[in-house]
Amino acid sequence: MAFLLILDREHKTLWVKNKNKIDNNHWFLPEVEDPVNKPSNRLNVELLAKQAFIPLKSNLIGKKNLLDIYHNDQVIYLFLCPGKEASEILFDLTKYRDIQWTPINCIKESDNFSGLSGKSVIQTYHDILLNGFTVTKRNFHIVKNSHGKRETDDYNKAILQDKKRILVELKDQYSLYHQNIPQVGDYSFLNNWKGIPVAVLEVTAVTVESFDKINEAVSQMGSNEDIFSEGREKKYQKFFSTWCKNHNQKFSRSKEVVLSQFKIIRQFKESKMDHLIIP
Repeated sequence: MAFLLILDREHKTLWVKNKNKIDNNHWFLPEVEDPVNKPSNRLNVELLAKQAFIPLKSNLIGKKNLLDIYHNDQVIYLFLCPGKEASEILFDLTKYRDIQWTPINCIKESDNFSGLSGKSVIQTYHDILLNGFTVTKRNFHIVKNSHGKRETDDYNKAILQDKKRILVELKDQYSLYHQNIPQVGDYSFLNNWKGIPVAVLEVTAVTVESFDKINEAVSQMGSNEDIFSEGREKKYQKFFSTWCKNHNQKFSRSKEVVLSQFKIIRQFKESKMDHLIIP
């Protein structure tokens, strides 16, 4: 048996419920059974995963051996769905009663999922995706900057070249998954379009304001950024409008946004990410 840790672009994790388990609280990571008893065979595990979840347009990018709560040796394979959000991924659900996607940063260390502790799942995520970065006991967030591939690449480049120091996110994006609003001292992980982390940010200031008062809020945060030129504002409005439409909401300029000022504390060099490079 092998556990599958499947992430979408925004690092939401897939949890499943077995047909025979009707308990609403009994969610667990999907599993595949290796019929030829070769759990270390990368290709075999990928094929099994793709058979269990069709079409699973994801890539296997790492694995980790660990002990479950019963002290049995287990292996977790981490899959990433490049450029995909959970709402865009379809599965063959004949094997399971239900599925849900939960952001990885919402998992509590004390939770148990079919024998795996929340702590071990999060540690697997850290060890594979954040190679070389030691995560201390702080809350962490995933930057929600998915404006499209080109826009995301430009957005990240501006951050990494010190041209942007404030993140702008719709508050409803946090509310939907019951995530906490960032606080000073929290980490934020900046991902590229494929979902691969390119930097770790530390939040230094946070404010919540309506979309139509962003310029005033940015000014009060002491930033000289001209991030809300007319063109930049239109891009954010378009992205937020699309997000609202996809989640049965309607965007208005009175909707609240979260503005997080930050500093870069770790940048991942491409040469150090060879084990994460996916097609």
